Amino acid sequence: IMLKGEIMDINEVLNMNIFKVWTKFVVASIVGVVLNTIYTMVDGIFVGQGVGEAGLAGVNIAWPAVTLVVGIGLMIGIGTSSIVAIHMGRGHKEKAEKSLGTAIKSIIIIGSIVMLLGLIFREPIIRMLGATADTIEYARDYYTIIFFISIPYIFSTALNPIVRTGGRPDLSMIMIGIGAIANIILDWLFVIKLGYGVKGAALATSASIFITMVVSLLHFIKGKSNIKIRKEYFKLDFRILKKILKIGFVSFAVQLSYGIILLVQNRTMFAYGNTVDVAIYTVATYINCFLVNTCMGIAQGLQPLIGYHYGANKLERMKKLLYITIGICIIGGIIVYTSIVLFGREMISIFGIGAESLDFAYNKILIYCIGSPIIGTIFTMSGYFQAIGKNVYANVISVGRGFVFQFLFTVILPPFIGVTGVFLSLPLAELITFIVLGIILVREKGNDYRKIRRRINTN
Repeated sequence: IMLKGEIMDINEVLNMNIFKVWTKFVVASIVGVVLNTIYTMVDGIFVGQGVGEAGLAGVNIAWPAVTLVVGIGLMIGIGTSSIVAIHMGRGHKEKAEKSLGTAIKSIIIIGSIVMLLGLIFREPIIRMLGATADTIEYARDYYTIIFFISIPYIFSTALNPIVRTGGRPDLSMIMIGIGAIANIILDWLFVIKLGYGVKGAALATSASIFITMVVSLLHFIKGKSNIKIRKEYFKLDFRILKKILKIGFVSFAVQLSYGIILLVQNRTMFAYGNTVDVAIYTVATYINCFLVNTCMGIAQGLQPLIGYHYGANKLERMKKLLYITIGICIIGGIIVYTSIVLFGREMISIFGIGAESLDFAYNKILIYCIGSPIIGTIFTMSGYFQAIGKNVYANVISVGRGFVFQFLFTVILPPFIGVTGVFLSLPLAELITFIVLGIILVREKGNDYRKIRRRINTN
């Protein structure tokens, strides 16, 4: 029944009420990504309650390596999704299915390589990530299980945006919802009831990911989709793969930058603080992750719509979709930060942080999340540039925020103001990125004006 739900025709998308089509794609994407965030947050809550601060820090130490797997999935998924959307907007179904076939084959090959290398070099990687005597067992348990399921993890991450672009935004949401519910139940069973600790949290996540992968593949094989996995297209077309990786690289870079920044910040935390500081920072990233992933969900839901309209040359309608999204992002960011101000202590206590550290954690999380009102605009514009093929702009915005600026502030500030500098690095990076985005938009406006002037002079 789930695989045979309502499918949206491309002409319907291009011509139906703009708010209705926005809701169908973007809201479904937001709900899906928010549910996906629950995968991570629920692990943190159950590990914090069932294992304690050292277990929470251990998961955080392993996470930079996990971002490599997630990043590859997003790179293939978002890259393929953007190409499929443009082909469908132009009515080129065969080209869209060839792109899907290349994506499936590449996931199997790349996933196998990542799994083997990740397990072979497990010990040096875990030590490089900064595991200490009280966290190394926890980090090793989480890392090992996640890398064993590299192929399902990449499939689950990559196919979700393609399902949405294939005309089933509702199914992309349902898939993640099923996985999230399974993760909550299994986390309770494995971590709390059976006492498997961090290992149990990783097993729960693995089972949830496997469920999502199976539903995704069945949809493209047997379900109602605008595009299908076909035997004749199940081959690696390096020309298509190159295009997929080029467009999707922004998403990979964003995820990988999270991992690198987390690695640097974990080491900085241990240099200027202790395990409790790392645990508090982990909670800050979980809370901020809810907003960031929501913004990513908005951008991912908007991307196929931008691709459809760009491919069909319906540019005015495309711009309206963009303006609607930015307005909602700003309002949503303000609401989220207000909620953190009002209920931050209650949020923090859920993760098992001790009462003696509660006020310190609350103040640091207020600093870390202060960029909430502008982060949605940054993600939306990065996704927009990615969808229309302006990858340089998308990379400047995403990599600049997620790596360059945050990395610099993480290195520069702590010697002067201690661990507070780590918490301050993100909002400062977001402010600088927002200014850079403004410069890019002014430049684009100038280019459009010059094109109009040239046309007038030519005529």
